[in-house]
Amino acid sequence: MAKKTAVIIIHGIGEQVPMETLNEFVDTVWTCDLSLASPGKPDPNTGEVRTKNASWSKPDARNRSFELQLVTTESDFDGRRVDFFEYYWAHRVTGTTWEQVRAWLFGMMLRNPFNNVPKGVLPAWTVMWLVFVAFLYISLITSMAVSMDVIDPASASFPLVHCTLALAAWVQAWPRWLIAVAWGAVSLVSGRILTIMVDVAGDVVRYVQATPKNIAIRQSIRENGVQLLETLIGIDEHGQQGRTEYDRIIVVGHSLGTIVAYDILTHAFGRHNTRLDPAKVKGMTQENRVALEGLVREAYLDPEKTISKDAYGALQDGCRKELTAIGNPWIVSDFISLGSPLTHAEFLMAADRDALALDKEKRILPSCPPALEFDQKTGQLHFTYRTRGVSSEGDSHDVEAPRMPHHAALFAYTRWTNIYSPLTGVLLGDIVSGPVGGQFGLDRKDNAPPVSGIRDIAVLPCAPTEPGTAQQDRKRRVLTHLRYWDRGYARGQAGADEPFHISALRDALDLGRSRWLQPVATSAAPSAPPASTVPRTPGGE
Repeated sequence: MAKKTAVIIIHGIGEQVPMETLNEFVDTVWTCDLSLASPGKPDPNTGEVRTKNASWSKPDARNRSFELQLVTTESDFDGRRVDFFEYYWAHRVTGTTWEQVRAWLFGMMLRNPFNNVPKGVLPAWTVMWLVFVAFLYISLITSMAVSMDVIDPASASFPLVHCTLALAAWVQAWPRWLIAVAWGAVSLVSGRILTIMVDVAGDVVRYVQATPKNIAIRQSIRENGVQLLETLIGIDEHGQQGRTEYDRIIVVGHSLGTIVAYDILTHAFGRHNTRLDPAKVKGMTQENRVALEGLVREAYLDPEKTISKDAYGALQDGCRKELTAIGNPWIVSDFISLGSPLTHAEFLMAADRDALALDKEKRILPSCPPALEFDQKTGQLHFTYRTRGVSSEGDSHDVEAPRMPHHAALFAYTRWTNIYSPLTGVLLGDIVSGPVGGQFGLDRKDNAPPVSGIRDIAVLPCAPTEPGTAQQDRKRRVLTHLRYWDRGYARGQAGADEPFHISALRDALDLGRSRWLQPVATSAAPSAPPASTVPRTPGGE
């Protein structure tokens, strides 16, 4: 029986309706992509000439919710089927109060804008301060206007005070009912803004802040997400590894769902990174792992070097195949983040940029490429180590001897594609998203730019140099956060090719498996790094 692909979509913030995100997503990446099925194959529902690819919803117990169903597809041109799952978590974040959101917002507002507010957040930070000051100013004017004291603007010489008194005197001359109506309107608008903040920012606050009131919510969301992923890779509720009908899993997150997805992948990989079948270890080779470590090592030690994303991705695929060949269950080929707030990780997931760098170094947060450690026996930097399970194979002094990944080496085996909409001002583009390579790349010494294996792709607008794009793809657009799989958006003339943001998403998913050829490992002759640049970190775990 042919293996299948599983796609897990994780929704973002707000009052999400179960299956809504999933159905819209499937429509874009499967139903309307006629390149995935043979054009001469009749529609399986009608027997007529196909105008779309077929898919069906069916009950599935693996999501452990009667509100959710699996969406399964017909066979593609290669006989492969795809199962789409939605990991729905909105119902786990309820009862958020303004007091919880207020503390987080004021904490962000009180950050130093010169060195502790990320560039992408600065427009929102500025708007929050303007709204806050405007509300205080309107409140001051109103309180002065309703007082019984006569306001004399001439009594103040300082321009700002004079203007404030003049405005208050002008409002004081209004009929009392008009002042009441105006203040009521301001109160209604303010109340609506607060409601939106609680509904939208509340999910962020409750998930990213590890306070006592939020721990149960964070645990529930992560635990159930890891449980779903483990079920799909063949791990049962007792932690025993069995068979799975899939040989590839893709995890897609949108908005806050990208942080949820990142955490789920982090915890799931850390639970299974050293699993293997002892019967399959004999004679194992790891040419792709050796090549990938050599590629990362060379870039890490030379600030002038960058990593080819194509070469890095091909070696990631090869490393994962080497890992699964010895019985490890990790079959997650891709993590795709859409409109991701991970670009603001230095204040969402850490106290500041230095704290974020320390968390990556300590392997609390996986980087791409993974954190390296020095092995005294090989004299080299690695993201792997010699475990008891592979110690019988090869010589521990040889970099080509079998090794297993440390618990934060996730992105040596799983590709990360980040699709974002560049922000201009506050309204043009996506204020939530941005590139993540600078935040989650491998940090180098002496403030050199990090080594990044993440493919950051700008859409709506795309980069001016992006080949094969049309004018509508390069146009700046308003509030694009919810447009990443909207086929009707930025489409241009009728009959035109799919807009770039859709083709970029489909290429990242690669449901047609165009890149799934065995990568050829390139030789990366290890060279002993200078002693001054080699970090002395503890052994792997």
